[in-house]
Parts: sequence; structure tokens; C-alpha cells
Amino acid sequence: MSVDPVTGEVRDDDLEGGGETDVAVALPVRRYTAVAAAGRKAPLVGADKVTAVKVPARLVRLAEAVVERGPLVPYLESLLPAQDRRPTGGRTRVLQVRALVVALLLLALTEQAMIVRDAVALLNGLHPSTKYRLGIPRAVTERMFSRLFNQIAHAVDPSPHSPHNAQARRAAHDEIRAAHPGPENKDLRRGLHEAVREAHAAELLERLARLRYVLDRGLDATLPDEPHTGSYAIDSSEVPSWAHQFHRQPKLPAHISDPDARWNARGAGWFGYWLHGVVRVNEVGGPDTPCLVERIELTAANADIRVAGLDVLTRMVADHERADTAVGRPHRPRRDVLADRAYTSEVGRADDWIWPLFALGFDSVHALTEDQLGQGRRPLTNGAIVIDGQPYSPRLPHHLRDLTPPKIGSPKAAITAYQEQVALRATYALHAVGGRRDDGGWDFGCRAMSLLGSLRCDLKPQSLVKPPTVRRPTTDPTVFAPRRKPAICGQQKSRVQMTELPFWQPLPHGSAAWYDSFNRRNRIEGIFGNVKNDAAQNVTRGRFRVMGLAKVSLMTLFITMAANLRLTQTFQARQEKAAADAAREAAGHVRQRRQPRFHTRLRTEMSARIAAEKELAAAGDARAAGPPGP
Repeated sequence: MSVDPVTGEVRDDDLEGGGETDVAVALPVRRYTAVAAAGRKAPLVGADKVTAVKVPARLVRLAEAVVERGPLVPYLESLLPAQDRRPTGGRTRVLQVRALVVALLLLALTEQAMIVRDAVALLNGLHPSTKYRLGIPRAVTERMFSRLFNQIAHAVDPSPHSPHNAQARRAAHDEIRAAHPGPENKDLRRGLHEAVREAHAAELLERLARLRYVLDRGLDATLPDEPHTGSYAIDSSEVPSWAHQFHRQPKLPAHISDPDARWNARGAGWFGYWLHGVVRVNEVGGPDTPCLVERIELTAANADIRVAGLDVLTRMVADHERADTAVGRPHRPRRDVLADRAYTSEVGRADDWIWPLFALGFDSVHALTEDQLGQGRRPLTNGAIVIDGQPYSPRLPHHLRDLTPPKIGSPKAAITAYQEQVALRATYALHAVGGRRDDGGWDFGCRAMSLLGSLRCDLKPQSLVKPPTVRRPTTDPTVFAPRRKPAICGQQKSRVQMTELPFWQPLPHGSAAWYDSFNRRNRIEGIFGNVKNDAAQNVTRGRFRVMGLAKVSLMTLFITMAANLRLTQTFQARQEKAAADAAREAAGHVRQRRQPRFHTRLRTEMSARIAAEKELAAAGDARAAGPPGP
């Protein structure tokens, strides 16, 4: 049953319809040229035709439920000027924040471009009962929508170079000069100008906190209620600005069309922003979990991704602790953070990523660079050697010290052979006694210590009492013959500080268990692939035509929220299908296999013929190698 959006009366002509139905909204089809091929003579192409976009009623209900789930809308309303008892008079705003947020989320869910004009058309094309429920006026104009969106963006804009903030700062300084002219007030003006700068910086920090709160609460509304298991992957991806990409930018940021965007020369280069994302990953051997974005952050394209990544993780941990305390449950676990070499590429340094992660309660799972692989330049203070970031006995055989990992895309056989070589080091690896300490240090012991006894070494005579076996080898004295026993050989355990093992991780680099753990990082690549897929949400240049950190962040937020909702539905459908298949198999139903395609049958037939020829050739070789005879 539909209701008039203005009067609230039930429409007589809709009483027989039965209820709210799907609607079709006419939106322009926006086609874009590839960014790499765009140039001065190849601008982006605008709308060339109109298509009817179907907006199902269930999708509208989903968007409403997500928006109402958290405090996002009330918080945005609190940032805007009050609409009652306005001292300046003027017309009262008729478009509500809730309607704006639902419209932008619906645009992203229907996989359309995030254009203000399209959002207006979407609101005007909704079902009358939906418009009444959302408080949408009879006719929404582009002016209504864009003004409300700009008000929200200004309230959360942390940029010192945006026109709105720069103009307010200049006006404050001009007011000081006009109120205190003359050389005799020079010192007074200097103090007032400094106070204005400090107040302006504090206000920008507050707006940055507002923007981050909006991003966090928006994503929280798309996540399940159950806390995550504790492992995450983090990465960054480029978001090109709507500003022109291929002309020289002015030196002053205030003169740039997108004052917050910067140039990055990585790859082909782009002018815009970094999109930093923290994605949930499942535990090794644990149940499957949906791959959802937990937190996002946008920075200029020339920003340090490690600083931004730590800020996002710190904010996430603080939100988790606050939420757990509010409901009276123990703090959720923190396990692994998986990142690529861009976060750990500093040779010999871990104070900018790995150690801060440990301070947050996480363990870093990372791939080592060529400079970080192999044996360390000097042994530890206790006499142990460092191989691929891990401590080992100085009796480790030389042929196991420098192992070259297979390149990306190597065949499975090469990876398995490398893992087998790494597994041979396990007997000589030092054992952490009692786990890691709060200061990041460990108490390590050799495998020949009496507690373990899994290695026989003449430097620990008590270990020679046990007989040698395949799993209890005897060390080679010629590998390491010290004049004086180091601490690792003369003591049962010895202390190793965190600074001596900057690239330590829970699993040895290159082991089969490490591969299983690190391969979970591919899930964040899948997330960015989903967000940037031109058949889905499509975060590419031209998808939203706004500029500035605040506006680009808001548009990216709704696109990421839509991706989370879509991936959640896909995961639930996959789980339901798996449960239904398991139930059918348990009931005795045989799954019908489709007939193989022609090329599959042909390959299978040729493989069988090749195998038969190999058997005949092998039989002939065996007969030729045997004794002569009939």
C-alpha cells in the first residue's frame, strides 16, 4: 500500500496493488575511456543514452536496514545546523540525511556511478510508500541534494587546503590585521595570528576525527554482529582523482583543482589518493569467513602507507576494545596481520611496522625481500645465527643457510622442493621457552637442551646420551668449532632482545605452514578486485565526480559498504548451497555430473593415449636392459 509522500493519505489507485513493488529508474549510461589512454585530446565521455535501472523493493529495504543499524545518520544530523529556531531565518531543509545516505548506498548497490544527478533521479523514482517512509519530498532537486551533501562534507573536511577551510583561515587573519593595524601592534598581531593557527589546526584534527568516525560507523553497519577471529590483511590501492591527470599541477595546493590529491609515480603513475583497507581473513585450518572490509582510510597518493596503515589498525583496536567493554565481554583476540613487502621493505628496520604491530598485540606475517633473506651479517649476542629472520643453532649445515625462494608463478614442484629444504632447518631452529615477553624479547634454547633432546651436539654433552635417530641427528663439529662456548651452547636458555630479530615472525619464512598463512593475504587482493571491478562497484576515475579528501572518502565509503553487503550475500548463498548439497548426499542422492565438454574429453583421451605409449616404451626399455633370450 502506497502513501502520498506529502499528505500521508493512502492512494486510492494503489489499493488494489497489494503493496510496495520494484521500481525502474531512468539513469544515463555512463561510459568511460581507459585512464591509461585518456589524455588532452581524449577526455572522458559523458552520457550517450538512457537505461532503466531496476531497483528491487528488497534492495531498498536492505539499504534502509543498514543505514538504521548504527549511529551514522544521527551523528551526521548532529553536525548540521539546527532546523528549528534558526536565528538567521530562511527556509527549513526538507531533505533528510537519512534519505541522502540511503540514496547513495542504493546507487552503489545497483552498481551505478556515484553521480549527484543520478542520486536525485533515484530518489524521485522510488515507490511513493518508500518516499513517505524516508521523508522524501514530492520532488527532490539537484540543489537540495548537493547542498546537503556539501554541508556534510564541510563538517568532516580535515583539509587545510580546501576552499572552505582556507577561506575561513584567511578571513580570520584578515580580521586581526584590520582590528590591530600599525607597527605598534606588531607583537600583538603575531600572538593573535599564532593563536588562530593553533585553533585552526585543532579544528582540523577534530574534523579528521569526525571523518574517521563516519567511515568506521558506516562499515560497522555492514559487518556481522559476531566478533572476528583476530587475523587481518592490510594493503593499499590507488584511487585516481577526478582532476586532470596529465598536466602539470600548480605549486600551491590551494591552486590545484583537487587540493588534497597528490602525484604518485608508482607504475604508470596517477594523481589522486591511496585507499588503505583492513580486511578480515580466516584462521589457518579454521572455518571459512566472509571476506569483508573492516576499516578504510584515504590519504594523498604520496603519503607513507605504513603510517596510514598503523593509524587504521590503531583506530580499529580502540573501537574493538570500546565495543567489547560496552557489552561486558572479554576483548576479542588479536592474531596475525598480513602485509606485502611494501610495508616491510626497509633493510634492517622494523620500528616502522613490525614492532608497532607487536605493541598493538598482533604478529606480523610478511614476505622477506632479497636483502632480508639468507644469513645475517653478525650472530646474536648469545652466539646463535640468524637465517631468514629466525634464530638457528650455529651448527646449522651450510647448504641450508642460503635458500632461494621460488619466484611468483613457479610450478608447484619447485615450491614443494623449497619447502622441503626449509623443513630440514627445523631441527636446528632455536626453541622459544615460555613464549614471547611483554618487552618483545624471548628466552631461546637449543634443540639439544635437556628439555627437548631432539638434537645431539657435543657442545651439550648431556644430549649425546640419547641414541641418534632420523629425527634426532648429530651435529657436524666441523661446521662450528668455537674457542669458547657461546651462551646458547653453554646454557639451557638465553635471552634474545627484540632488536636482534627485527624480522622475526611466528612461522619460519618459506615453510609449508608459512605459505598457508601468508596466502591468506590474497583475500585483500580479491577485495580490491571486487571494489574496482567495472561490472560491480567500480572505484575508478569518473565513477564519482567530486574532489577533496572528505567528498572522495564519503563516496568511497558507500561503495565499500555496498561491496561488503554483496560479498556477505554471496557468502551466505554459498554456505546455504553447501549445506543443501551435504543434506542431499546424506540422504543418498547422487549428484548429477554434467557431460564433459568436447575439449575436456579430447584432452582426457589424449592423456590416456600418452600414458599407454609411455608404458609400452618403458616395457621396451626394461626388455632391452634385461638378459638376452626368447
